[in-house]
Amino acid sequence: MPGPQGVPDADIIALLHQGHSNREIGRILHTNPQRASRLRAQLGLPEYQPPAATPIEERWAGRVKTVAGGHMRWTGSLRGGMPHLVWRQRSYSARRIAFQVGHGREPVGRVMPGCGKTWCVAPEHTTDQPMRQADALYARIFGSAA
Repeated sequence: MPGPQGVPDADIIALLHQGHSNREIGRILHTNPQRASRLRAQLGLPEYQPPAATPIEERWAGRVKTVAGGHMRWTGSLRGGMPHLVWRQRSYSARRIAFQVGHGREPVGRVMPGCGKTWCVAPEHTTDQPMRQADALYARIFGSAA
């Protein structure tokens, strides 16, 4: 039986059984989401539970390609020429994520590849500012013998 907007209840019920939220159903069928909510309650269906988000590390791992020498090339999108990833509607530096994966901590300052390959996003090859400063100090103290 159609509701006040002319959308048959059967159409709403079908989308409820497919796992859509009340809001999605309202948007898809151009009807009031409260109709979907009422039908959900009448049918004894549970409230909508959004799917668990993919962890950012998994999303990052799906956009890298391992190449020779232990390097990784970014296959995702670029922002200002730099590898980046959008996760939960927010933009992240792919190198910062790589650093966290490889070093288990938040980076300090800019993250750069320490291997000399400007395109590399391998976690083990990423360095942050304190790491580069320590390397520079070590090189000043011990020279080329280091």
